[in-house]
Amino acid sequence: MNPIKLIATCGLAAALATGIAVAMPAAANTAGDSLAGDSLAGDKDKQASKADGHAHAKVGEAAPAFTLKDTSGKDVSLSDFKGKVVVLEWMNPGCPVCRDKCEKGDVGKMMADSKAANPDVVFLFVNSTAATADKPQESAEYLKKNKIDAVALIDGDGAVGHAYGAKTTPHCFVIGADGKLAYDGAIDDKGSTNYVVNAVKALKEGKAVSPATTSPYGCSVKYKKK
Repeated sequence: MNPIKLIATCGLAAALATGIAVAMPAAANTAGDSLAGDSLAGDKDKQASKADGHAHAKVGEAAPAFTLKDTSGKDVSLSDFKGKVVVLEWMNPGCPVCRDKCEKGDVGKMMADSKAANPDVVFLFVNSTAATADKPQESAEYLKKNKIDAVALIDGDGAVGHAYGAKTTPHCFVIGADGKLAYDGAIDDKGSTNYVVNAVKALKEGKAVSPATTSPYGCSVKYKKK
């Protein structure tokens, strides 16, 4: 073969080989970038869950203990209901979503259906709204107006809300008779399925709660600013 052609051929082959060698790592880098992106997304999720600097309650673990005052000034502790299923619902009389759920009777029906499944279930409504912390009677009147026979607890500094990771009004938590958090999430699926009732029934029947977590919806909890 002509020496010049041989050099040209070898040079082209070398270039192609080099090109392939470069292209392959580039593809690998793309995959690496994708994995890195997923990792960063996961990190962001973890950071978001701790954005307020508080460790939140987790399903399957012991529910955070607390003592809050009710609207009459009486201390109410979670431990007062040891051995019973307890439902916590975050409320705000000024939230349109919360009002809608109460005024339309969804909350009342949830309580009635839950008590039909387990007569000993306890309902506690928690108000972590900073603006109404010094107006406990507003919460009491709100429940009375909507014919909700339950205690309203005032969490003015938001400590209990942060401990549970309450995000919206409403946001519901179901605590099993064993003291462990069994459900965390929305009151319902915005339709006919009430997640709280399902959780209470499952616990009564000794079954696993499913779903044990859902995404709560409503107005954001208006915590006291630091």
